[in-house]
Amino acid sequence: MSNNLLLANLNQPDALEAAYHQSPQKFEAQLKDALEVTPDSETLKVWHARLSYCPAAVVKNFSISLLIAFCFITSILAKLPTFLPIEGDWYYPRYIPILIITAVIAYFVSTTKPSRRILKMIVGGVIASAGYLALLPDTHHSASVIMALVHLPMFSLSLLALSFMGDDCKNVESRLNFIRYLGEMLIYAMLILLGGMVLTGVTLGLFSMIGLNIAEWYTQYVVVFGLVCAPLVATYLFDAIQNRESKFASILSNVFAPLFLITVLVYLIATLYQGKSPFTNRDFLITFNGLLVVILALTIFSISGKKRIAEATLSDYINVSLISATLLVNAVALSAILFRLSEYGLTVNRVVVSGANILIFFHLSLLLKAYIKHIRFNDNLSQLETTIAKYLPLYTLWSFIVAVIFPLVFWFK
Repeated sequence: MSNNLLLANLNQPDALEAAYHQSPQKFEAQLKDALEVTPDSETLKVWHARLSYCPAAVVKNFSISLLIAFCFITSILAKLPTFLPIEGDWYYPRYIPILIITAVIAYFVSTTKPSRRILKMIVGGVIASAGYLALLPDTHHSASVIMALVHLPMFSLSLLALSFMGDDCKNVESRLNFIRYLGEMLIYAMLILLGGMVLTGVTLGLFSMIGLNIAEWYTQYVVVFGLVCAPLVATYLFDAIQNRESKFASILSNVFAPLFLITVLVYLIATLYQGKSPFTNRDFLITFNGLLVVILALTIFSISGKKRIAEATLSDYINVSLISATLLVNAVALSAILFRLSEYGLTVNRVVVSGANILIFFHLSLLLKAYIKHIRFNDNLSQLETTIAKYLPLYTLWSFIVAVIFPLVFWFK
């Protein structure tokens, strides 16, 4: 009997799969030996193609040297106030988010090679955003300008989505892939930044032991380089190294969904017990709104990472419960905002928060409706996925309105 597991189980696919998962390195070594013995085996050829496949297109189109060049250019642009007579307090809030997003846009434009029409839209959008930021008044106490600075990067994410999807921007699956990418990129970027924090601590500690204080220089240059380049490096890892395979975002969403459900329910009960009211407590209302955004993101990442099966799973029931509880929180927050509008008058912040709440409320309501239909009738995920994908342009439109229209309507106050 052969000592080679592949030859011994050549006609047993389940045994081969189990052997691979038990020890991939041993499996690959024995696969090479087995191919020498039976080079005509279709089973072994399939395994060889599977294990030796490399998505060379992405790596070929975007090399490490180009990645380093993009990071270097982004870092130089981020440090412009150091080299030029530009006020840092004016430059950094306006251009750092746009620079980071534009660097990732440049990456995808280099790899996906979008059509000329899409490329014109992307380039035009980036130039228009940069020009608009330069024209915004330098008013530190203007709520409309602050809201514009917050929402313009959100609008720029639409340009990033366009560079990611290319000519398939209207396709539901392409939009879901972009959502998966955002989740994975954020996770990779956080891991890179955590590793950078450890490296920073070790580096500063080592140099301080020999009497050299490099903290200020290191922070101003190396740390800044790491911060602005982390999303770009994370994108490269997800795209070129992981071949756009979503591994963590949906898993973490399913892990944290029940924890957030418990947190929301306990929070609502504790709120009633403590007698706290969002109608009079502004900080309490801000917490409510932050909770809405987090739960919406959790739900979307969880759905986008689901397997395409008709049967409902435990995570589906947890998500439905979480959405229902969140809608209750949203209704309370929305009523509190409307109360403050009628009681204290119209302000930019209240209008923006009201619009965001209404937008999220209707999105969650549609998701809940589609989810209940999925569970009751064992429908596939197409309706849920469509509900997510078709709603995304509304967030783009809202961010554009807040960033561009509101400052004009409120006269930059």
